[in-house]
Amino acid sequence: MYIDLSSLAYGALAILGAAALVLLIMNLIKLFKVISRFNGILEKNEKNINSMLISLPKASNNAAEISENIKVVTEVVTDTTASAIKAKENINDYVTIIKDILTIIKEVFSK
Repeated sequence: MYIDLSSLAYGALAILGAAALVLLIMNLIKLFKVISRFNGILEKNEKNINSMLISLPKASNNAAEISENIKVVTEVVTDTTASAIKAKENINDYVTIIKDILTIIKEVFSK
């Protein structure tokens, strides 16, 4: 009663194959549970998902309008800033002129 080495190898391979098959079946059962849980969540929230999908085009249009409005506001702010810089330069010139006039008046009356 000798055991052949090839028979022993086939027996070990058969045991490993059976173990792998059991692990595969266990993982498939877990996968089916996850899929059924996901399906249940989808069924419970189907109404919300549909309403969200319906409102997405409207939301994207609103986002496009908002970005366009921001672009217009940015242009207006840029123009206003440029006008403020010009006004500051003009006010600076007027202050310098008034200062010069006051200096001249002071010099005339101090003599």
